[in-house]
Amino acid sequence: MDNKVKGSWLIHHTNKLQSVTNQGQYLNTFVAGKAGILLSAISATDQSEISDDRLNVLANAANINPVFELPKLLDVLSDHDLIDKGKKGVAVLGVTTASALQHTSNIFDSLEPKSIEYSTLEIAEVASSKPISSRELQEKISDIHRLSAKETAQVFHDSEQIGFVDVEMLGKDEKIFFNGNLFRRESAQKVKAVLDSLKPQEQASLNELTDMLRRQACVSVTDAEFILGKILFSKVNSIGFFDVSIVSNSSEEVGYVTLPSAFSKYSSSMVDDAFDLAKAFVASLTYGMTKSSYERGQISMIDRLLRALIDGREIGPVSAIGQDYRILELKGVVSIRTGSKGGRSGPMMRLLKKEIGELALQVILKGDVSEQSLPSLPGAAITKYIAPEVNREVIRRQQIQRSPFETNDMISSLRTGGF
Repeated sequence: MDNKVKGSWLIHHTNKLQSVTNQGQYLNTFVAGKAGILLSAISATDQSEISDDRLNVLANAANINPVFELPKLLDVLSDHDLIDKGKKGVAVLGVTTASALQHTSNIFDSLEPKSIEYSTLEIAEVASSKPISSRELQEKISDIHRLSAKETAQVFHDSEQIGFVDVEMLGKDEKIFFNGNLFRRESAQKVKAVLDSLKPQEQASLNELTDMLRRQACVSVTDAEFILGKILFSKVNSIGFFDVSIVSNSSEEVGYVTLPSAFSKYSSSMVDDAFDLAKAFVASLTYGMTKSSYERGQISMIDRLLRALIDGREIGPVSAIGQDYRILELKGVVSIRTGSKGGRSGPMMRLLKKEIGELALQVILKGDVSEQSLPSLPGAAITKYIAPEVNREVIRRQQIQRSPFETNDMISSLRTGGF
């Protein structure tokens, strides 16, 4: 498995492990994943220095306890020569999203995890290609990692219970494993398999929404539900057919839909989606294009703005910068300060992760995130971003509660779809 892909699965598994009370046999996965999440939060394309105060804020935003977890994770990063610890903060070497994932993988390997931890990464990778029967997958994993029958049973039980993979019952004694990354790569045949499992009217509706997303890059959940109907929308979302992201402010919470493969035209979608930075950036920028007024700093020439940021220049000062990009500031994508330029004073912004800006520029220009793309984004500062996998988990749980067999036809078609 490629180190960047392995790093992506470590981040994925760590996010799942954060919802359980005891990480048990997966403590090395958790430590490596947390170290990778922290590294992503504090790093920039160029070397930077982070004060203790900023370090604590970024750690909190990344769901890392500043008292109990942060000191240990800083030691781990220091031991791997990724940061230099000082008396009042840390210096971080130039790190990109891709290299952060490689470092996550290297940290994991250095902890000398047992085969059972490696096997959960392999299970997730195999299940992301297409749904696979538990019997076939167990044979494959036990052979690759030389697990005993007891270890094999344990790792598959844990993978199901913790949520490393999803499980669908296709019969009394037949389990099928898959996960939310099914449609991030080689999606054309998988889309066809899903369409073939639906009724003609459902096929037409799904084609309509998919075509719209290819033209506009993203649409509101309200519009998507209007086209598909809430039941079909929930059904296809439970297997990861779409990405549903949530942006929030103090007054409301609004969802929007993108294709999981939206970024794969320009990069490895699995790798670049690991920290959900590009999608958060596109959401914030689109808000600036569609909802911000001219007086507070409406974005009118997005390509020029992004190219200025990518070139390392500060933009501003406008009041919108101090409000619309808070979530990106907390994720370590941008830095914001009060400054002066052209006789004006106010918030100014600099891009810290150049590759995220480049990816956002490609998607916005070629994926047509235009004034029609996100008509229902909230009209106040974006202060929270909920990633697609978190939303898929919620939809999946709701779908299972209604009917554990609701997605059977789609899973069966994907499993036998010939890819």
